Amino acid sequence: MRILLMIHIPLKPNLGASRVQLELAEEWQKEGHIIEKFDLEDAFPQQNPSLLATLTRAHFSQKAIAYIRENRHRFDIIDAHQGNLPISKTALGFSGLLVTRSVGLYPLYEQFNRTEIAQLPTTNLKTKIVHKLLKWRDRKELNYCFRTYETCDIINLLNSDEKQYLEQTKKLGKKCVVFPFGLSQSRQETLTQIVNTKTSHPLPPQIVFIGTWCPRKGSRDWQSIVQKVRNSIPKVRFLFLGTGVGSKKIIADLQLSREDNIEIIPSYHSDDLPELLKNATIGAFPSYIEGFGFAVLEKLAAGLPTVAYDVPGPREMLHDVEISLMVKAGDIDAFSNKLIELLQLSKGDRDRLSRECVKIAKRFSWRKIAKDTLNVYQESLQKLP
Repeated sequence: MRILLMIHIPLKPNLGASRVQLELAEEWQKEGHIIEKFDLEDAFPQQNPSLLATLTRAHFSQKAIAYIRENRHRFDIIDAHQGNLPISKTALGFSGLLVTRSVGLYPLYEQFNRTEIAQLPTTNLKTKIVHKLLKWRDRKELNYCFRTYETCDIINLLNSDEKQYLEQTKKLGKKCVVFPFGLSQSRQETLTQIVNTKTSHPLPPQIVFIGTWCPRKGSRDWQSIVQKVRNSIPKVRFLFLGTGVGSKKIIADLQLSREDNIEIIPSYHSDDLPELLKNATIGAFPSYIEGFGFAVLEKLAAGLPTVAYDVPGPREMLHDVEISLMVKAGDIDAFSNKLIELLQLSKGDRDRLSRECVKIAKRFSWRKIAKDTLNVYQESLQKLP
């Protein structure tokens, strides 16, 4: 198969949305398929990174449409991110299989963003202008995304909640398929080695969070979480990875005077994650909306029981763990108490839970997901007129 991967951000492994397509591509290439890509840097090769970050889906889609029209005969399948190709296949001149991919369904994220914007103060002119610009951008991108759901052949989603939303709002359930994220065999093995190389020397327990420091991923909840857990376990340490912001901002948000038993690493290379997790005891992920949640999956693969809010994405992985690891979204007391409960488990109980986490993570194999995905694509391609 000749497959084009398309996304409106740089296709690089350290970016979560890009990583999905890159790791799928790697598995498809192993089977002999021909993979090409068209990303933001291909669309705007002369722009510098700071300018690229300001571009919206609409800017990218213009370049993407032109590229497909020029190269439409070179591909059997186009696997494009939601909003990238908001016109019909006829208008594109493309007769192969057109897939729209979600790595977090945009309308659901937009709903959350709208709620967040409404809660911000609007007492000054600058803030009002920012609000209007954000609302304008979100409405435009929302229209682009819905257009791609309607015009594609298949919508590739991450969880059953996304499928239910599109069925209830647009009656598009029949063209939806659901495939989660996964881990390559080598990544799985590298992370799982952490379980067997834990130091035998007792260390203060460490709670690790992986993710951008923002309200969607629970940044406003952490001040209370840290305080409540420390009240019960004073020596507990916290590790914040991939926050995208430095320690000054996070320490201020936590209302702490200094970085006491708190380590903050704003960015890291993906290959360094196993080493960074080697002293962690458990994970925490108070995110309010996710497509899937790589951060949860990788911690499970490392044998780290991870407490999360009961939302789509994490729910796909944690719904049947023997010791419940999910609490109602926004219930900070329950979240903190669950962390405390895990830290107070006996070594035997924690080891059993750790092995269960590794077992769950092994269900999410890129090799199998890539094979199943392409089987669906090929069957759908054969059914096209």
